[in-house]
Amino acid sequence: MRSTRVLLSCVVFFALSILAAGQAGTGSIAGVVTDPSGAVVQGAIVTATNSATGAVRTMTTSDAGNYSITSLAPGSYTVSVEKSGFPKVVLTNVQVSTSLSVPLNAQFQLGTATESVSVTADTLAPIETQDSQVSNLVDSARMKALPLITRNPYELVLLSPGTAQANSSLGGFNVNGARERNNNFLLDGVDNNDTSVPGIPGGALAANPESTEEFRVITNNFNAEYGRDTGAIIDVVTKSGTNQFHGNAYWFGRYEKIGGARDWFNRPEDGPRDPYDRNQFGYSIGGPVWKNKTFFFFNHELQRFRTSRTNPAVVPTQEFKAGLFTFHGFDDADPPNPVTRTIDLRQGSTRPCKRFLRFIPTPRSLPATDSADCSFSQTLQISIATRQLERSTITLQVARH
Repeated sequence: MRSTRVLLSCVVFFALSILAAGQAGTGSIAGVVTDPSGAVVQGAIVTATNSATGAVRTMTTSDAGNYSITSLAPGSYTVSVEKSGFPKVVLTNVQVSTSLSVPLNAQFQLGTATESVSVTADTLAPIETQDSQVSNLVDSARMKALPLITRNPYELVLLSPGTAQANSSLGGFNVNGARERNNNFLLDGVDNNDTSVPGIPGGALAANPESTEEFRVITNNFNAEYGRDTGAIIDVVTKSGTNQFHGNAYWFGRYEKIGGARDWFNRPEDGPRDPYDRNQFGYSIGGPVWKNKTFFFFNHELQRFRTSRTNPAVVPTQEFKAGLFTFHGFDDADPPNPVTRTIDLRQGSTRPCKRFLRFIPTPRSLPATDSADCSFSQTLQISIATRQLERSTITLQVARH
């Protein structure tokens, strides 16, 4: 029997720069600005510019020299710090990730106001100094570098400390001993939990490596903005368009004839190897709708999966299908004696019955069943329960800054 399942998931996300601080699916930059002597500088203007989209956020340092720029989309930023009387400080390649506050302190140097000091910040360690959350980041580079046999990025959740594969049909995972149903899935900051069957990896709308920018697995000491569950917070961020058009096409395949192996129930003497064909292919495109303002990203992935398993089945013997019935039993004596009775109906078998029975496979020199009552049937290894899956997933994101 062919089973076809079509899954269509559309995710439309409008990201505004005026979102409230602490919004899930975004990151932040925070630090202290000081002068050459180490004294704090108040009133300095700190500007963060997204290198891919040109989105700009500005903040002024407080009386204590502190600043915090929140609700930043994950990506690479250039941060500039300005104050009259000091050379401009520019920090490039500041990497912001979801659900993390990047510590970034700046110190003015002596010089003229027309000069600028550039610092490359790509060596900054993403240490969480602003809160006590325990988390692990899985970015797009790790998704591409690590093997994903089914191309399911949520399998990489198991890279986080305290996680283990759950022993259930849901295929989820336990975090710090909590049930798999206690995990909280977010997609671009929006609740993505399957309310009917909680615990399924990926939640209600699944993602693939080509449409996922990164995700963070928070396993302990969640911030108050999350709540809900006691297991883990899986905060997924989809890819976004930039000021440049970009796209790709891809295809992945797995086949039983290329590196496939037989299992115990599909031995060479049982017949041909079980078929296994998995094709996953798709394409992505992203770019600007309105440069520096509005961007789009579109991904379409299709899966075609065909397989079957070899299972034991009880089928009639050749003699039974021909009309020869042999019964093995015992008489009424004390002690009973074994007896054998044979009923021959070969001459009286009807053609419709024979036509029906010829469609049933015949055992090939395999032992009979353990039944001591008759020799009507034998056990046959036969490929049944063929499964065919067709799935289409569409991801669309539109972001405005």
